[in-house]
Amino acid sequence: MQGSDRWEPPNEYPLREGDVVWDKQRLWETYYARWKALEKKGVGVMVGEFGAYKHTPHKVVLAWMRDLLELWKQANWGWALWNFKGTFGILDSERADVSYENWRGHKLDRAMLRLLQEH
Repeated sequence: MQGSDRWEPPNEYPLREGDVVWDKQRLWETYYARWKALEKKGVGVMVGEFGAYKHTPHKVVLAWMRDLLELWKQANWGWALWNFKGTFGILDSERADVSYENWRGHKLDRAMLRLLQEH
Protein backbone atom coordinates (compact mmCIF):
# COMPACT_ATOMS: atom_id res chain seq x y z
CA MET A 1 0.00 0.00 0.00
CA GLN A 2 1.39 3.37 -0.95
CA GLY A 3 2.85 5.14 2.08
CA SER A 4 2.94 2.05 4.26
CA ASP A 5 6.74 2.18 4.33
CA ARG A 6 6.36 5.16 6.68
CA TRP A 7 3.98 3.45 9.13
CA GLU A 8 5.20 2.24 12.48
CA PRO A 9 4.65 -1.49 12.99
CA PRO A 10 1.86 -2.16 15.50
CA ASN A 11 3.25 -3.10 18.89
CA GLU A 12 0.04 -4.46 20.37
CA TYR A 13 -3.20 -6.14 19.49
CA PRO A 14 -5.96 -5.22 19.94
CA LEU A 15 -4.82 -2.04 18.21
CA ARG A 16 -5.71 1.26 19.81
CA GLU A 17 -6.24 4.42 17.78
CA GLY A 18 -7.10 7.12 20.28
CA ASP A 19 -10.41 6.06 21.85
CA VAL A 20 -11.04 3.40 19.20
CA VAL A 21 -10.03 -0.19 19.96
CA TRP A 22 -9.68 -2.52 16.98
CA ASP A 23 -10.52 -5.82 18.60
CA LYS A 24 -12.39 -8.94 17.55
CA GLN A 25 -15.83 -7.34 18.01
CA ARG A 26 -14.95 -4.15 16.08
CA LEU A 27 -13.44 -6.21 13.25
CA TRP A 28 -16.63 -8.25 13.02
CA GLU A 29 -18.91 -5.23 13.07
CA THR A 30 -16.78 -3.15 10.69
CA TYR A 31 -15.77 -5.73 8.10
CA TYR A 32 -17.43 -9.11 8.41
CA ALA A 33 -21.03 -8.72 9.60
CA ARG A 34 -22.07 -7.30 6.23
CA TRP A 35 -20.67 -10.38 4.47
CA LYS A 36 -22.65 -12.66 6.76
CA ALA A 37 -25.77 -10.68 5.87
CA LEU A 38 -24.98 -11.09 2.17
CA GLU A 39 -24.38 -14.81 2.68
CA LYS A 40 -27.92 -15.12 4.05
CA LYS A 41 -29.10 -13.95 0.63
CA GLY A 42 -27.37 -16.90 -1.03
CA VAL A 43 -23.95 -15.43 -1.84
CA GLY A 44 -21.00 -17.68 -0.98
CA VAL A 45 -18.24 -16.20 1.17
CA MET A 46 -14.60 -17.23 1.46
CA VAL A 47 -11.70 -15.21 2.81
CA GLY A 48 -9.42 -15.41 -0.21
CA GLU A 49 -6.14 -14.24 1.29
CA PHE A 50 -4.93 -12.95 4.62
CA GLY A 51 -1.70 -12.56 6.52
CA ALA A 52 0.70 -10.08 8.03
CA TYR A 53 4.03 -8.93 6.64
CA LYS A 54 7.26 -10.04 8.31
CA HIS A 55 7.87 -6.68 10.01
CA THR A 56 4.76 -6.98 12.15
CA PRO A 57 5.76 -8.33 15.57
CA HIS A 58 5.08 -12.05 15.90
CA LYS A 59 3.01 -11.75 19.10
CA VAL A 60 0.80 -9.14 17.40
CA VAL A 61 0.37 -11.29 14.29
CA LEU A 62 -0.60 -14.38 16.27
CA ALA A 63 -3.13 -12.51 18.44
CA TRP A 64 -4.70 -10.83 15.40
CA MET A 65 -4.77 -14.07 13.41
CA ARG A 66 -6.37 -15.92 16.32
CA ASP A 67 -9.23 -13.42 16.43
CA LEU A 68 -9.78 -13.53 12.67
CA LEU A 69 -9.66 -17.31 12.51
CA GLU A 70 -12.16 -17.58 15.37
CA LEU A 71 -14.52 -15.13 13.66
CA TRP A 72 -14.33 -16.98 10.35
CA LYS A 73 -14.80 -20.34 12.02
CA GLN A 74 -17.93 -19.06 13.78
CA ALA A 75 -19.16 -17.73 10.43
CA ASN A 76 -18.35 -21.11 8.82
CA TRP A 77 -16.17 -19.48 6.15
CA GLY A 78 -13.15 -20.92 4.44
CA TRP A 79 -9.92 -18.95 4.28
CA ALA A 80 -6.51 -18.98 2.61
CA LEU A 81 -3.19 -17.75 3.97
CA TRP A 82 -1.54 -15.15 1.74
CA ASN A 83 1.39 -17.44 1.15
CA PHE A 84 2.70 -20.66 2.62
CA LYS A 85 6.37 -19.84 2.11
CA GLY A 86 7.73 -16.32 2.27
CA THR A 87 7.29 -13.05 4.12
CA PHE A 88 3.64 -13.72 5.05
CA GLY A 89 3.85 -17.48 5.55
CA ILE A 90 4.77 -20.20 7.99
CA LEU A 91 7.98 -21.15 6.16
CA ASP A 92 11.00 -18.89 5.66
CA SER A 93 9.14 -15.71 6.65
CA GLU A 94 12.34 -13.93 7.74
CA ARG A 95 10.67 -12.63 10.90
CA ALA A 96 13.40 -11.60 13.31
CA ASP A 97 11.37 -12.38 16.45
CA VAL A 98 10.40 -16.01 15.74
CA SER A 99 11.97 -19.09 17.26
CA TYR A 100 12.13 -21.22 14.11
CA GLU A 101 12.22 -24.97 13.81
CA ASN A 102 14.28 -26.52 11.03
CA TRP A 103 11.95 -28.49 8.76
CA ARG A 104 13.17 -30.13 5.54
CA GLY A 105 15.67 -27.36 4.90
CA HIS A 106 13.23 -24.56 5.75
CA LYS A 107 12.62 -22.39 8.77
CA LEU A 108 9.20 -23.32 10.17
CA ASP A 109 7.14 -20.99 12.35
CA ARG A 110 5.61 -23.77 14.45
CA ALA A 111 3.51 -21.37 16.56
CA MET A 112 1.78 -19.97 13.49
CA LEU A 113 1.31 -23.43 12.00
CA ARG A 114 -0.35 -24.67 15.21
CA LEU A 115 -2.66 -21.66 15.26
CA LEU A 116 -3.73 -22.32 11.66
CA GLN A 117 -4.22 -26.03 12.32
CA GLU A 118 -6.47 -25.29 15.32
CA HIS A 119 -8.87 -23.39 13.10
